[in-house]
Amino acid sequence: MVRDSIAFAVASLLCATAAADGYNVGDPVAGFALKAVNPDVVGEKIVSIDDFYGAKATDPKKAIVLSFFATYSEPCKREMPFLAAMYDEYSTKGLSVMKVSLDSEKDKIDSLKTLADSSGVKFPVLSDRFNIVAKRYFVEKLPLVYIINGEGKIALVKTGYTDDATQTIFEEVRRLVGEPTSDPIPASIASHMPEGAAPTPPPEPAPVPEEVATAD
Repeated sequence: MVRDSIAFAVASLLCATAAADGYNVGDPVAGFALKAVNPDVVGEKIVSIDDFYGAKATDPKKAIVLSFFATYSEPCKREMPFLAAMYDEYSTKGLSVMKVSLDSEKDKIDSLKTLADSSGVKFPVLSDRFNIVAKRYFVEKLPLVYIINGEGKIALVKTGYTDDATQTIFEEVRRLVGEPTSDPIPASIASHMPEGAAPTPPPEPAPVPEEVATAD
């Protein structure tokens, strides 16, 4: 309980500088720190996004994939193995990945680690049980992915896990880490991309409950 309260207070304080009406490409993001549900994997109990960008970063990255999700969203669950594969391929080239859960019920929060482990996740999975960070990042539908550059500015905003989501996210990560687009796509990542099939209507992103999605 004490750790949850600390994470809540830190997230609330650091998110106070968020944009007024949503993030666009080029906007600086708000800092936050949240409790990791997989500290045994990531080596930290509280993870701060500020560690990965800007002049004061302790572990500077070229690209940060920040994905908001919930266990009730099937598209979110399908996205997790793709992000895990991309992290495995590019973490040594300057990529960081963070998934932030909006689940508020204890049993759902407790199941997050199992979900992460089953997807082979080695990056931080964070609990935003009070949805403080989600509100400040204007989360309305899930999954919502922000890609942030090394300066802490938005490089890409992608809502939903549609047919083009993996390709769009991958191409932006590749651009930010400086990998030539002529390089072959790693097989572990390509396996999550549709190939040779006619586009199908994408599933609707899962709506976030009204009371937790409305920004202050």
